[in-house]
Amino acid sequence: MMNMFKCFWVMAICSAVVSVNAAGTGLMTKVAEETLEIAARRSGRTLTEGMKITLGREMLKMTAKYGDDVLPLVRHGGLEVLEQGIRHGDDFWKLCKAVPEASRSLALHSDELLPLAKRIGPDVLILEAKAPGLSARFAKEFGDDGVRFVAQHSPQDVPRLLGYASKADSPETKRLFFEKYRKSRNPSAFLQALNWKNIMAGGLTTAAIVGAYKISDGIQDGLKDPKAAEQTVDTILSPFRYALYALFVILLIPLGIKSIGWSVAAWKKRKN
Repeated sequence: MMNMFKCFWVMAICSAVVSVNAAGTGLMTKVAEETLEIAARRSGRTLTEGMKITLGREMLKMTAKYGDDVLPLVRHGGLEVLEQGIRHGDDFWKLCKAVPEASRSLALHSDELLPLAKRIGPDVLILEAKAPGLSARFAKEFGDDGVRFVAQHSPQDVPRLLGYASKADSPETKRLFFEKYRKSRNPSAFLQALNWKNIMAGGLTTAAIVGAYKISDGIQDGLKDPKAAEQTVDTILSPFRYALYALFVILLIPLGIKSIGWSVAAWKKRKN
């Protein structure tokens, strides 16, 4: 009698476990279906029933292997994320998890971005997230170290850096431009000190780069050293000061002429 009770108890537990597993599988399948629908809208595509079944199975496999993070990545990145994840496997999902904001770009341009990201690291995708479509070009212009530096300091500067670099009058000027940008204690301030109107019209020159570097870093030195601040401000304002002097002289000339006329008239009057 006791053995029969034990057998019944074991069978009840097994039945409960099977029911829970079935419920969990059903819930997961439902979530996968909803994720596919959202991803299809993101990609602007329509799924047939056959595609839903096939992709649903693949997504469950990816989720089982790489974790539940796969679902939000597919929802936000579209069907392309799932398709490229199936194609590339570990490297792709690792990079997507590192920079989720760039997962769609990585999926759409995997042939270009994946080799770069595998070589340089997630920094490429940090740039891609801030400036979609520009990270590969930036890597070509400024190299792997340039990508790492900008990603960790000011990825929002990527469009301006590429814009100014395209106006450099020589490769040497381009190298000097990025060198001064990296050395500046506030790279964004260095870019702001450049006269973009002159650069867009006449090109980026060595003089423009050196001048912007002196202004941006000189002002920062002045914040700590009052004497340096006075020298920097004096350097910046000297052209305006001379212009004011010239204007003052020009305004005084008519007054001087009138004063001379008044003096002559007074002298003649006294003489008469």
